[in-house]
Amino acid sequence: MADTFCVFHQRYQRLFVTKTRSVIEQSLHYLSGLMQAVCKNIERMIEVVPETEYQALHHFASISPWDHRPVMDQVALDSDRHLGGTLATGLILDETGIPKKGKKSVGVARQWCGRLGKVDNCQVGVFASLVNGPSASLIDARLYLPEEWTNDRKRCERAGVPADVVFKTKSQLALDIVHHARSLGLRFSWVGVDGGYGKDPLFLKTLDDEGEQFVADVHKDQIIYLEDPEPIIPQR
Repeated sequence: MADTFCVFHQRYQRLFVTKTRSVIEQSLHYLSGLMQAVCKNIERMIEVVPETEYQALHHFASISPWDHRPVMDQVALDSDRHLGGTLATGLILDETGIPKKGKKSVGVARQWCGRLGKVDNCQVGVFASLVNGPSASLIDARLYLPEEWTNDRKRCERAGVPADVVFKTKSQLALDIVHHARSLGLRFSWVGVDGGYGKDPLFLKTLDDEGEQFVADVHKDQIIYLEDPEPIIPQR
């Protein structure tokens, strides 16, 4: 089992090397902690992973300069190798909220938090899973930034948000995920969303125009036209 785990980690080693530093060892310790610790925080990880310590893992997870995108893309490609390429393979898009107490976490705001079932102070992310039958793997994630963030450049700068980041709705983030998955060559046959995205006609039309098959929940009071209603502006 240990040998298999190390072989798996070796596929990712190159992604944790920058021009000036290697954090390959820290990445192995962090992954080992995720696999072994019941609570997935650094305090509990260092209790079960020998020869590691808090400061090293905290630096790796917070300010170490390795880029998350190539790591996530490699996860997506590995997932596709096991789950992709069949009619049952789907890309499920959904969001989740992470409750927060303060105001400095990137994107935090009073907004709908699905985990709490109410509007509260939280971060919200749009996530994607590649699925096939009972098997699923998380392959992408995009942080939602409310307009109160994107309209406040100083706040974004203090939090480390890149200057070129602009406001995008959750549906736009979901479309970015679909486009990126296709650019990687992921082999899914359909896209699945809940009513939070099914209520957005532009989102569904874009999927349809791009030739994507999709399954979307819709709200019970949503009107669906089987034929073009040809709306017009009434005469005075």
